[in-house]
Amino acid sequence: MPTKDLFTKFPALDTEAWDQLIEKELKGKDPANIAVILPDGTKMRPFAFGQDRSGMRRGVKRDGNSWRMCVQVNPSDPDANDRLLEDLMCGMDGAIVRGDRERLPEALKDVLLAGIDLQVRHGDPSTLVWLLEEGGRQGLGDSELHLCAGLDPDTDLKGLLKRVQAHPFVRLFDLHAQAPSVEATRDMLAHGRSVLQRMLDAGFPIDQAAARVQFTLPLGDDLFLEAARLRAVREVWAGIVAAHDPEHACSYNVHLQAEVGYPEEVASPYDNLIRATLQAVSGVAAGCDGLTIPVPMLPESDALARRVARNIHHLLREEGFVARVADPLGGSGTAEEICDAFVRALSAEGNEAAAPGAGEVVANIPNREEIPLQSFYTAVDAADLEHLRFGAGAPPYLRGPYASMYTVRPWTIRQYAGFSTAEESNA
Repeated sequence: MPTKDLFTKFPALDTEAWDQLIEKELKGKDPANIAVILPDGTKMRPFAFGQDRSGMRRGVKRDGNSWRMCVQVNPSDPDANDRLLEDLMCGMDGAIVRGDRERLPEALKDVLLAGIDLQVRHGDPSTLVWLLEEGGRQGLGDSELHLCAGLDPDTDLKGLLKRVQAHPFVRLFDLHAQAPSVEATRDMLAHGRSVLQRMLDAGFPIDQAAARVQFTLPLGDDLFLEAARLRAVREVWAGIVAAHDPEHACSYNVHLQAEVGYPEEVASPYDNLIRATLQAVSGVAAGCDGLTIPVPMLPESDALARRVARNIHHLLREEGFVARVADPLGGSGTAEEICDAFVRALSAEGNEAAAPGAGEVVANIPNREEIPLQSFYTAVDAADLEHLRFGAGAPPYLRGPYASMYTVRPWTIRQYAGFSTAEESNA
């Protein structure tokens, strides 16, 4: 976006001017109240300038940001095949199989493997052999079969390389983070490192070994933290692979499967619809390769719940156009700072230097306009409020053009307007 005329008419604000605006919006409160504690224990400044960074990360996908829209399938269900075919006919292009593997052929009846990414949870070598043979029966080329066998990390590797070396998109191991936390993510990466080394010891070339791993990460409710965590996993894993000097650049990338998570108790059954949408945005904005949205429990019907889960994918991909942006988070100062902190916390060097308690991510961001969120408002509530026309109680990024709308969470309206740093937004 050309900025020459913009800066002529509206000179860029410096750090001191931004600090003054923030103090004004805080109405005498300590600016430390809006500090965000990053995963490694450091505090993030509530605004960013382009000169603060030597460079920005960029995404790894060349043709947009498409992701596999995954549904969960239990072959033990008597109607598993009907439900799967319905989901696929309604646009889904990924399936995650959990449960009885003996009934897998029945569950996959009439399913064209070339059109989906198939992931088996807790698979075994016999299931892998059957899937490879089924791909052959369907006439699939080597590069048309996309699947993850979900083998146990301790599986005997003898003969596996010969079976899969011609299939670039067949993963053998699916490594899970048990929770959306720094500790669980660090453990997952350590597990991945050991599995990678085990394959190398068994004679896998590094390019073959790197292609056989995928990570599955549960998502939390903080959009920026979760998006940055996924991006940091890619960066740390790329460093692990780089130590073995792969021949092909694609070996640095890893298949990331993101999974929406629901709490055991919610105030309303519809809360999880909002939660699923928010978590889905964080996953796809981070560039996940696959996204699973479990079917929420709705009082109306299971059919409606399944339809809503599918439509979250479709709204983001077809109406939100997130899939057409190569790197949705590229240029976000907030995402870069948080990603830096996650990389420090997840990498081997960062583990040693991390401050005590750094694994606890705290992002207590108060409402700086001091407008309590309510289901409705009266004249008494709005008597002394400024900027009333911009929506009392609405989040800052949905209100008017004043300073607090650009602080703490820079990825807001100014990004949609083409700005990448605070000084360019001229709040």
